[in-house]
Amino acid sequence: MSRVYEALKNAQDQRAARPPLEAEARPLEAAVAEAIHNGSAARRIPEILAAVRPESAPAGRQLGFEELQQRCAKPGWKPKLQWTVFSSDGSNKRHAEQFGSLRARLYSLREARTLQTLLLTSTAMGEGKTFVALNLAQSICRQRGKRVLLIDGDLRAPKLHSALGGPSAPGLSDYLAGESDECSIIQNDAQEGLFFIPAGKPRSDPAELLANNQLRALFARLGPLFDWIIVDAPPVLPIADASVLANMCDGVLFVVRAGMVAFNMAQTACAELKSKNLLGVVLNGVEDEAIYGQYGYY
Repeated sequence: MSRVYEALKNAQDQRAARPPLEAEARPLEAAVAEAIHNGSAARRIPEILAAVRPESAPAGRQLGFEELQQRCAKPGWKPKLQWTVFSSDGSNKRHAEQFGSLRARLYSLREARTLQTLLLTSTAMGEGKTFVALNLAQSICRQRGKRVLLIDGDLRAPKLHSALGGPSAPGLSDYLAGESDECSIIQNDAQEGLFFIPAGKPRSDPAELLANNQLRALFARLGPLFDWIIVDAPPVLPIADASVLANMCDGVLFVVRAGMVAFNMAQTACAELKSKNLLGVVLNGVEDEAIYGQYGYY
């Protein structure tokens, strides 16, 4: 039994050196007491020590922003210019203003309802949902002091990591599979207010991973640290992933590329989202200059 008490003492010393926790899912003392009572103390020493492992914060403690910023990856993004309208030379100024208008409308909606986690999807691939998600996140981050967490929820055909010029893993799939914690999957770089979770390693069961409720826990844990959480989801019609993700988000924006998808298909896809907090439609790729720019919001 001396090994148990030695482990307990070492663990308590480690905890004393760290800031106090608001709560712990399973206090260490309770775990030791149960182990002793059941006669399994010796073989449960690794479990007892894991409960106070300094590199992994207990689930019951609220993660602080400074801790997250310090621990998250900083890979050195190399964004692809064709993916952003916020160029340094101001050549896309009118397009950038359209995202400013979209941002303003979202803040207006926020005054009347809870709106923090925002999902973007479309009818089919190639309509620009990833482009809209990225530029909307950048538009919000351009406001002083605003923080946005951008998540690539398209585990089947992820693109956001490529647009940002960062690694694709570890990411969301690794967290949902229990292989990584929240800090190890989050990236942050030169744009201080923008944080990013890539899709992660390819998986054979993305739908099951998305539905295992770990994402809800991630939203709850990270929500207090960000002004907005924006999720780039797969298209609606081919698979059920977007519908599963929409059930976990406060609102949904539906992206439609002008002249690409048949009206009846877009109508069918949009109808699937009406019961899932559908906020509106972003019309992408409009050539009519009467809309004032290339990206319209309705």
